Amino acid sequence: MFRKLIFVLCALSFTLASCGRQVTPNRTGTSGGLPSGFMQIKFSTAQPMDFVNVWYVIAVNTEGAANGTNGMPYPQYGNQSYDWLNYSFEIIVYQLTGQTSPSVALYQLVTEHPAGQPPYKLPVPVGYTQGDILLNSNCNQQSTQFCLQINRRVFAGLSSASPTPSPSPSVSPSASPSPTPSGSPSPAPSSTPAVTGSWFINWFTVTPNPSSGATAPYGAVIDAPGPQGVNDQTWMATGEPYNTATAFDVPWNAVPPPGWPQVSIGAAQIAGGEVLNTP
Repeated sequence: MFRKLIFVLCALSFTLASCGRQVTPNRTGTSGGLPSGFMQIKFSTAQPMDFVNVWYVIAVNTEGAANGTNGMPYPQYGNQSYDWLNYSFEIIVYQLTGQTSPSVALYQLVTEHPAGQPPYKLPVPVGYTQGDILLNSNCNQQSTQFCLQINRRVFAGLSSASPTPSPSPSVSPSASPSPTPSGSPSPAPSSTPAVTGSWFINWFTVTPNPSSGATAPYGAVIDAPGPQGVNDQTWMATGEPYNTATAFDVPWNAVPPPGWPQVSIGAAQIAGGEVLNTP
């Protein structure tokens, strides 16, 4: 069902970035360790992470709340049925079988305006320089947390979407792009300033489907924050929307999650997160 599906493009066809560089996590309570223009997002799980069998997704809304919503990019919105409601970008941390370390992929949900048809959002891979997104896959030294240090200029995104979509049996043929091979991230313009605004961020875990290619680029959602788990439409972290024009360090903790659903896969059970920012 679409309510339990989220966009996860096949990373076998393209790898946008590697995690060869490591990030030193900042002290809780300060964003002073971050360079100007950077954000750090932390993702914590109940048990050690398994990047091969669980993919970790961070959804970002940089465009404000859609009418009648609270602005959060909830997991059930992450498909063509809901047209990626409140999704601007999606970050996936994953590891393919045979890889020695996890990688990071960044996608933008770009609105297309086909002639004579209603507009729709198209997920498009976004290239970036290695220094603009840095992954530490074990930043708490317990294998239950990763940290992403992100230059906010990557959220300037693409000015338009032009790839030709390929058919998918599970969605409209005009709604799912065909992956294109890419061996390394493409450079972002060095003159692009850091982007600011009031942003919403959400955390999910999904079951990967790396062998499906463009025919079924989806993975089932395993866990998401909130009292109704993957179907929740009420949860919002303290501090959201985040004012990225200011310095902040905002953690949230889901252990123990009072009344929240528990999942059988400890590596997929979300235990908390944190967002740090330096203007």
